[in-house]
Amino acid sequence: MKIVNYARKRLPIPKIQLPCKVIGFKCIDISFLDRNAIVFLRRFCSIFDAFPINLSFNTNSNRILKFILRKLWPLIGKNICGMHLFLNVFRSLRKLAPSILNDCPTLRFVSYFADFFTEFPADDSAIASDGQAVAKWLFTALPNNVPKVFKCELDKDVENLASKFEAFKAAFTSASSPANFIVVIWFRWSFPDSVRPFVLTNELTREQLAFKRTDYKNCFLLVRCPIVREAIKWTKWEEEAIGWQMTKSAKGFSTQFPARVIIRSEKNGLLRSD
Repeated sequence: MKIVNYARKRLPIPKIQLPCKVIGFKCIDISFLDRNAIVFLRRFCSIFDAFPINLSFNTNSNRILKFILRKLWPLIGKNICGMHLFLNVFRSLRKLAPSILNDCPTLRFVSYFADFFTEFPADDSAIASDGQAVAKWLFTALPNNVPKVFKCELDKDVENLASKFEAFKAAFTSASSPANFIVVIWFRWSFPDSVRPFVLTNELTREQLAFKRTDYKNCFLLVRCPIVREAIKWTKWEEEAIGWQMTKSAKGFSTQFPARVIIRSEKNGLLRSD
């Protein structure tokens, strides 16, 4: 797509190698997925390998998701550091790849905009719930011990919120291995009466779990970290977690696959799974 005098002009997919001077990208919007698009994206492999990737899509079409997992995931999966999810998308993805979160070895950020919270016991098998799968990912530490971040929005009246927090506490106190994470919770209207700030410790893993207010209205953090922690570093991580957006990654590059165009491509018959 090229904009000339404020008018859009559609250009064909390039069939040549990228110029040597191309060393990165800010955002790639895919307007359709077919063999030609995948061939084109393969030319970015060296760039994909060099930078972390943020992924965003919200189609729950089984046909499209199969194509993405078969053709696109091998190109970007190992470098995905952030993922923006909608409820139906995550559910559909897990039907095809139940452990998809833990299958991304560098995935650090997950943003989830729905009345959705973790469930226990943590499990990402095919028979586990989506909440159990997120809990499994959170309770699995990254190799570099950098905290994972899970962002969600909740209504104060979300069903069984208090019992879900109690299950979270129980999972933490019974944990036998450490796993750093920060859960950012935005309550849409006000803070629920059923849950209060708390601090728990696990002497076996030498960690604490703290649920606390932030300086932002209706924003709370659920932080699992060492009992003795580096205050400056963790303050920075917490601020980063609150302000993290899908348009940013660790090195300032992102890749997004908008739902609207993927859905449109299916209607136009451009998407083939063969």
